Amino acid sequence: MQIKVKGKAVYTYSVRRLVYALCFFFFCVIDQRCKTYVGKEVFQDLTGIGMAVILLSHFRWKDLLKWKIPYLAWTAVWLIGAPISYFYRYRLAMIPGEWPIVVLDIILFGYIILYTVIRVAIEKKYPRLDKRTGILWLAMMLWMILSRSNYFWPVCYLAMFGCFYLADFSAEERGDLFQGMLDGIILGFFVLQGFCFVFRPYDVARYKGVYSNCNQNAQFYLYVLAAVYAKIIYVTRSGSNKWIKLYYWMGAGAVLSLELLTIGRTGWMTAVLLSLAFFHFLRKHQPSVRAWKNLLKLCAFVIIAFPLTFGAVRYLPPLFHHPVWFEGEWRPERVHSWDPWDSEKYIDLNEYTAEAWGRILGSFEDLLEHSPFLLVTEAEELSGEESAILASEQDSLLVRGAIYKHYLQSLNLLGHSNGELGFLLTPTYWVPHAHNIFLQYGSDFGVPVMVMLAALFLCGGIRLWRRYSRTGSETDAGSWMFLLLPAIFGMFEYSWGTGSLSTLLMFMAWRKVICDGEK
Repeated sequence: MQIKVKGKAVYTYSVRRLVYALCFFFFCVIDQRCKTYVGKEVFQDLTGIGMAVILLSHFRWKDLLKWKIPYLAWTAVWLIGAPISYFYRYRLAMIPGEWPIVVLDIILFGYIILYTVIRVAIEKKYPRLDKRTGILWLAMMLWMILSRSNYFWPVCYLAMFGCFYLADFSAEERGDLFQGMLDGIILGFFVLQGFCFVFRPYDVARYKGVYSNCNQNAQFYLYVLAAVYAKIIYVTRSGSNKWIKLYYWMGAGAVLSLELLTIGRTGWMTAVLLSLAFFHFLRKHQPSVRAWKNLLKLCAFVIIAFPLTFGAVRYLPPLFHHPVWFEGEWRPERVHSWDPWDSEKYIDLNEYTAEAWGRILGSFEDLLEHSPFLLVTEAEELSGEESAILASEQDSLLVRGAIYKHYLQSLNLLGHSNGELGFLLTPTYWVPHAHNIFLQYGSDFGVPVMVMLAALFLCGGIRLWRRYSRTGSETDAGSWMFLLLPAIFGMFEYSWGTGSLSTLLMFMAWRKVICDGEK
């Protein structure tokens, strides 16, 4: 199917691309549910269903018919085993609804693993792999599995993405996959943000959107922004209609406006770095256009979009008066359905501005007050009572210093079991994670995993940057941006976890690095 503007083809859609787009929209919903719903295990397991659909789309019926016996044998195994497993689901401590999803995951990936083994070991059909990064990724995953951590997700991700990296996708399939990924993320933004405009009143200064935490909301907007930037590179490179280009530039302005509403300093910093990289990538297709001109264009769209997005966030939900809270969010001071549209509980522009400026000025005060050396010294001297005083003063730098000190001291070769790592910073402030993706992986799985993760980020970033300089492809630029986000945002905030979009896209980007020889 083709979409045309004035007789010129703008986009060509295949059924496969539509399926991929729906899968990534599904992953966006999974991300939201995993971060806001107490029964997140069900949605974490659904990630496997989405990945199975992507891999099964690569199957060819004639390839299956060539090796009927293994597939028939697996069919017989699960036909017998699935009903039996029903009687053991309670012993596995599964929550309601989880058992059928886990069984379906196992059934589908049984076929996928068989297909992969036959294609790779017998038919010798697999993409050209970069052995160094491939072995590094495999070593990291195996160390995670063999560590003291009792997480089961590394086993699942090894199976899912091991098969994904070994699948010999054609150039057409890879193009559909990447474009479908961008389409699905953007579709997820429209649907989830549309839900917010109806059911999520703006009654907390740091806008939470469709999440229960403003930083998680900020992170979601960053991935949408990266998808929009990749689309701008694509439509610029392909010479698309000016209205299509305008649509994506306006979209970038709207997403950045929503990012501003989260008042997340880590999110803002990451958005700036992401935008600078985007301007650099775009210059390859606009050699006569200076980066500062694109900067002014983007700023103009943000200026236009901000009052519109603020108005939608503030004034649309009161029209419906059906506020929705997620797990643990209900408070008497939150907006309720009986509150008038002009209730003082709503955040107005003055309150937002005061909160934003307060956090900006507070950051500068913290930086001026604490040098990096003083930060380490003071963090090391914290007692429990002093930590309580520290938290009450909201000194973010020293709070981070205290958290990092605790997790640095916990590092070892084989990591820790789940539940051993959190600690009570103050009598009322429990720290459940390291606020740093490298420290978290090192604490969970051991120092070697932390080192290998950093090496994968570094090698992947360098390789993708160099590839883009040769190809100018939006897939290289987009993969680089998707890899940048967890590395930068994850330096200071939560940016990992099974079922999360950040982890999924990180593994997706690594395929572009490991399968570097694909043409």
